[in-house]
Amino acid sequence: MTVFKPEALFEALASGHTVVTGNSRLARVLSGRYGHWRMASGDRQWPSPAIRSWSAWVDRLWERATLGAVAGHGAVPGREQLLSLWESVLREDSANRHVLRTESLAPLAAETRRLVVEWAVDTGHPAWFEGEANENHAAFRRWNRAFEALCAREGWVPPEDRLPILTRAALDGQLQSPGPVLTIGFDEFSPVQAAFFEALAAGGSAVETLELQSRAGRAVQWKGADARSELDRMARWVRHRHEASPDAAIGVVVPGLAARRQEVERQLRAILAPGEGPGPAPWNISMGVPLASEPVIAAAFDLLRLAAKRIDIQDAGRVLNAPWFRGSRSERANRALLEKLLREEYPRHFDLDELRFRAGEERRRDRRGHALPEEEWAPQPWQSPEMKKIAADLQRFFREGRPRLPSAWAEAFDAVLAAAGWPRGDGGEEAGEHDRNWQAYRHWQEALRTFSSLDATGGPIALGEARARLHRVCRETVFQPRTPPANIQVLGPYEAIGLSFDHLWVLGLHNDNWPPAAQRNPFIPASLQLKAGLPQSGPQRELEVARRVTRRLLDSSPDCVFSYPGLVDGEETLPSPLLISAGLEHAEDLPGWEEHSWPRAIFQGRRLETIPLRGPGPLSGETARGGTDILKNQAACPFRAFAVNRLGAEGLETPADGITPRLHGSLLHKVLEGFWGEVRKQENLLELDESTLRDSVARHVEQALQERRDMKFRPAFRQVEAERLSRLALEHLALEKQRAPFEAVGFEQVIEHRIGGQLIRLVIDRIDRLPGGESLIIDYKTGSVKPQKWFGERPEEPQLPLYAVSAGEPPAAVVYAVIRNDGCQYLGLVNAPGLFPGLPQEGKRYEYLAEAGRDLPGTTAEWKVTLHRLMAEFLAGEAAVAPLKGRRSCDAAWCELQPLCRIDELEQLQDPGGAR
Repeated sequence: MTVFKPEALFEALASGHTVVTGNSRLARVLSGRYGHWRMASGDRQWPSPAIRSWSAWVDRLWERATLGAVAGHGAVPGREQLLSLWESVLREDSANRHVLRTESLAPLAAETRRLVVEWAVDTGHPAWFEGEANENHAAFRRWNRAFEALCAREGWVPPEDRLPILTRAALDGQLQSPGPVLTIGFDEFSPVQAAFFEALAAGGSAVETLELQSRAGRAVQWKGADARSELDRMARWVRHRHEASPDAAIGVVVPGLAARRQEVERQLRAILAPGEGPGPAPWNISMGVPLASEPVIAAAFDLLRLAAKRIDIQDAGRVLNAPWFRGSRSERANRALLEKLLREEYPRHFDLDELRFRAGEERRRDRRGHALPEEEWAPQPWQSPEMKKIAADLQRFFREGRPRLPSAWAEAFDAVLAAAGWPRGDGGEEAGEHDRNWQAYRHWQEALRTFSSLDATGGPIALGEARARLHRVCRETVFQPRTPPANIQVLGPYEAIGLSFDHLWVLGLHNDNWPPAAQRNPFIPASLQLKAGLPQSGPQRELEVARRVTRRLLDSSPDCVFSYPGLVDGEETLPSPLLISAGLEHAEDLPGWEEHSWPRAIFQGRRLETIPLRGPGPLSGETARGGTDILKNQAACPFRAFAVNRLGAEGLETPADGITPRLHGSLLHKVLEGFWGEVRKQENLLELDESTLRDSVARHVEQALQERRDMKFRPAFRQVEAERLSRLALEHLALEKQRAPFEAVGFEQVIEHRIGGQLIRLVIDRIDRLPGGESLIIDYKTGSVKPQKWFGERPEEPQLPLYAVSAGEPPAAVVYAVIRNDGCQYLGLVNAPGLFPGLPQEGKRYEYLAEAGRDLPGTTAEWKVTLHRLMAEFLAGEAAVAPLKGRRSCDAAWCELQPLCRIDELEQLQDPGGAR
């Protein structure tokens, strides 16, 4: 093994040597340094150096060999083609046909065979037939035989089989000599790799392994209080080193970088580039992200998932809000309202046709359901013509979705996305080559080509499978955006092999994390894994690998910090035993950038002043939104009334798959409105026999359900709800028969009432009249209600009191008609017994309700004073964050405005040391 000296290496490259690296990053770094060396030598142009990563080198050797030495061996499948072949084998295996998901097992089976071949594991060894896991071992041997037979039958050469073939060709003198070969950045060679290099050497090719020239200097270990403080100190140390020497190469090595990428990048941005947004940063992270997770690519799959009969509101909502589709700017507000409508009116899953219909909907009926003349038709606020066209295209695409080859699906997916304006949306401007979305789109095109290559390993597939396979391709495609060169590199421990730095920090080296735990392959006998020295085969092997990596990291920089967190998930940790055995001195303090972070600097700025918030001021004109909920919100919390009824701040519903309480209540209202609109008087109800009554209720139930578009495609739910509505309506009507004689005179009656200068539009469920002319106000309720909430300085339920105030003459009764599965009853105030069964309620706890009912004129007058005061406060701009019962009110009302009102911060300011 020869020590790596850059000048000698570059001279060897210039003379025709090939350099093979253990990873692609090292190949790129060496190529860049070679270019700098040539320019420093005065050269202006030169041939590209033969620096290749191991996988790229083998690909090149195989490509050349297929023209001669290994001609006729067949084609090498790409990654997705290989998995497709394994899936075919697994699907055909009768033992697991009904048990396993082949798409999830195929990658593990392919990886198992790669290990078996590359590490020369004997598949005929008796260990395959012994032990507790014999079933797994036997299954793999069976699958492997079938896989090899399939490849031989269809002319495929598995990627892992190329090196043994090339080795035999080299030993037979049939492989063209690749010339002198230098290897660097390998911690170890597998048996197949070692055999190939030996075969090359035997054939006359000089093969030499280079070792990184040690730059070892001062190395220390440092203990952070926890993972967060460790990251903060690392970022401050990096900034300190970078500012002191901007051209210095700084490395940050993170075991498990894939899992910690976001938190590492977030901390680096907070310290090295505070307040600069998501633009180019002075560091580069080696670990890419799955292409499928890029927002612009995820949006494409959201749209493709809408090409189905039933769609998910979550997918539809993301498409409606995505900026990458046609109409995203011009219809932004309409699409937001469209999503709100879909969430309120439909279950979580609904027909694509409903999205198309609602996106183009016009108002053709009044609120009572009566048809409007054509000249009065008007677009609904949520109308989105461009989205309607997109939905229509998706419907057409779905209807034409017969099984076809992957290449045909690739063309179809590309066409339907282009028709939707993806990925430019309304922008239309050309994106630069460094634009992240444009780079993701170019990777998408490559993913489509990879997906199309599956034509060679299978036949036509259905739309759903095609979409899932393309998504897997994108999920396994690593997307690493092209960024400007950076002197600060963030890498995993194995990617740093062969690299050198002026300064190096290695994170997270606690005893539970380094060396990493071994994870044996479940399909290879453990004894054979240990014997062959397979990666991840046992703790001793992982310890040796980690020891070599640690030693290489120590040799890669004259200034090293190896750190670990003192606490992980609340548990104390110890330093890695490798740090202890290395004898590193413990540093109590480290140099670092000591200024405040951006948020802290702003908070502690000299000019920071605390200014009391001014109220929003009086309402200008009748611009408030809502009816009785203005008063309800003002009573519950003045800020809620301000946010909802003045600003229009509303949360989005979370649709359920079943019948929501809101929909159930609405349907029950419709049924009873239709029934009493036909029957009118109690005496008519009493004349109906049982059969006629049931038929009448059933007819009105059917009519109410018929008017709901969202119920048409849910026949099972529709039937269950029809039965429930009929049962509850009949139970309620049984109570209606026990009342004093009445006539139903008003249904969903609209009343415009001015209170405190604000015009409010009220919709009263029902108004009945007694023979003496007195009115009764009735509100249907299918939830839990209490008349006690009508009273107080801030009544929680001011709806019925407002109905009573708006009625002109005080009514004879104000009641809830409670219609629930656990029983039907009347609750409220009556001015005389006998008007409603069960009222007035008896008992000491209800005495004040009975008294309020006996003096309904006086009670109504008190309500009027309270409601006018609440409205006056609202109109004056009273918007304090003051929930009626503190945080209990927020939680009980499922208030979604807490991030807006910031009640948590307010409580901390009022009581910094208190607990909630």
